[in-house]
Amino acid sequence: MSTVRLLAVTAAFGFVSACATSEAPAPVYAEADKIDAFVSEAMAELAVVPGMAVAVYAPEGVYMHGFGVTDLETNTPVTPDTAFYIASSTKSLTAMTMAILDSEGRIDLDQTIAEFAPDAPFPDDIRADEVTIRHLLSHTSGLDNSPIGFRAAYTGQHTPELNWKLLAKTRVKEDAPLGTFDYTNEGYNILTILTDRQLGVNWQELVDETLLQPLGMEETTAYMSEANAPGRTLARPYFGGLEGGAVRVPLEKIDATMQSAGGHVMSASDALRWLEFLVEDGMLGGEQIVPAEVVRSTRAPLAEVDEDFDAYSRDSYGLGWYNSTYKGELLVHHFGGYTGYRAHISYMPEHDIGVAVFSNEVPVAYSLPEAVANYVYDMALGSEAAAADAEEAIAALKDRRARIIENVANDRARRAKREWQLTLPKSAYTGTYVNEDFGTVDVTLEEGELVLTMGNLVAVAEPFTREDSIRVEMVPFQGEVILFQMDDAGAPSGFNYDGDIFARVN
Repeated sequence: MSTVRLLAVTAAFGFVSACATSEAPAPVYAEADKIDAFVSEAMAELAVVPGMAVAVYAPEGVYMHGFGVTDLETNTPVTPDTAFYIASSTKSLTAMTMAILDSEGRIDLDQTIAEFAPDAPFPDDIRADEVTIRHLLSHTSGLDNSPIGFRAAYTGQHTPELNWKLLAKTRVKEDAPLGTFDYTNEGYNILTILTDRQLGVNWQELVDETLLQPLGMEETTAYMSEANAPGRTLARPYFGGLEGGAVRVPLEKIDATMQSAGGHVMSASDALRWLEFLVEDGMLGGEQIVPAEVVRSTRAPLAEVDEDFDAYSRDSYGLGWYNSTYKGELLVHHFGGYTGYRAHISYMPEHDIGVAVFSNEVPVAYSLPEAVANYVYDMALGSEAAAADAEEAIAALKDRRARIIENVANDRARRAKREWQLTLPKSAYTGTYVNEDFGTVDVTLEEGELVLTMGNLVAVAEPFTREDSIRVEMVPFQGEVILFQMDDAGAPSGFNYDGDIFARVN
């Protein structure tokens, strides 16, 4: 077990600096220079990743380093304290919090949701008297609630009162019944709607008070308003699939779209503390913060998984963690991805090492965090092919970049040839459109362009091929089709958006 407290590491070199403390500084990870060189080379070769942050924990040495910049306009350097949005890696924080609360007797993971929240307006057919909190955390609840998931992660059009009512929209997954693993956000969303109400504390504060504060993770927050506060640095999201280089993604997270399945930012400095806590089974700086059995319980297999991700063969899922094998070794991990961000957090409990890698570009460098982590693990495992495999990974990413740039260019050229198929002037389609489940869309005319606003989502319409249809990118670089419906007088009465009908109300 490690008995040293993790101290500050400079952004430039990853060296550990001494503080005013009697404790000895943690030694620098032995392969620090090699990690520096590999990440720097990969970023230079790809030329589209503005910034990255890496943290490595092992009892014999630690590493954290910021690379590049947070923003191509300001050129603010990434430091170990720069926060990156970690998307679904948040699930591990939420699940660990719930496991701790269970150990303290504040909740019971094996209690059914009907027992936990008897007044929740769940439909009778979802078997609320059989679905447990543990099912929700392990993606085996057999439940789906797309309205809650969409509002929580994308539009931000929700309130606690509305979320509670939307529990009535919960449905049974016919293709993944209770007990079957099916990865979604909604289990976590449903659970924290329940805990917010039943415990009287919102999930953000639960995670902060139960986990982040005891671990001293000061840069990690579920509030973008805090992440953007003066004195903090936040990596901005970028898209690298254009010939001219990376461009800023216009969609950024706000407080209302930070949710329990994907709602935290984290820095490399905090990731280092998180990794130590995980590798050392609840210990940090020699102090047992959480009982070891609680931490171990989160990686205990609960659901059978049979899938591959990158070089990892996933075989099970626990509470917020996948269990997989990497070159025959157990790798516990959870990754995250969102427009402009990728996060990799993993550890090898049998080898006492953990790695976190954050990036602010997709889709070109989508698998770069895995390439960095694999390089670290290969060196730790003594692989003679570590350097060669790392170079091969960079070459594959360069090929990926070329393909993406070509595909994006071809797609844009094809779309540019389309002509409008609207049967009325654009102004005739403006108004407010509402779907009870999914929310409100305002269609306005701005400088001759139809602009659709749905909470935090904003898109400019472009032509599509069907009569009275438009193409939009409510999520940047992900095209969707909206088909207007006309009333008997030939005026727009609503539209079909991904199979859901939005009625025009004015």
